[in-house]
Amino acid sequence: MGAAQPQIRLEWRERRIAGVTPAVHRTTLVAMTGLAGAVGLALPAVLYDWANVGHSALELPMAATSWVFGLSHFAQNGYQWGSIVVGMLLLLAYGIATAGVFAAVAERFLQLRKLPGLIGAGLACGFVGWMFFWYTLLPIARGGAPFHAAALSTLFVAPAWVFVLAFAVSGLMTALVYARMRRTS
Repeated sequence: MGAAQPQIRLEWRERRIAGVTPAVHRTTLVAMTGLAGAVGLALPAVLYDWANVGHSALELPMAATSWVFGLSHFAQNGYQWGSIVVGMLLLLAYGIATAGVFAAVAERFLQLRKLPGLIGAGLACGFVGWMFFWYTLLPIARGGAPFHAAALSTLFVAPAWVFVLAFAVSGLMTALVYARMRRTS
């Protein structure tokens, strides 16, 4: 029993460079930023619809579902819970896709590190998203109904200014959560 056993000792040390914290995993960064962007996109429309007597609060997710699958999945003054769940998943997918594009552009092309630049990029991202959706993507099916009043339907979620605000809030939320998770100043 007199033989000494060698011991191996492993240590984990986090190296910190003056004021820089470890990077967040990219998938987590994009998922959380996308969730915040989707919530920011939904919030103005949900609040508008909730405050308006002629609308139900959760028309936005139903509108997303009905734009993809047909107007029978939309109830302007009611709730179709299957459409709401599918619509929320579609909004989340949009938020995550936008966050992925935002992160790639902010990191690789613009190399943004400061909060004011990220906020400006977020607002620009929201504006570009609104322009793309409102004038390019939505008219492809059903003339944009039910997101806005079209010749095919009198059903609509909210006026255009609500969506302009919604995309601006989405871009702002995307930028703020991205900045917080990246620990920029």
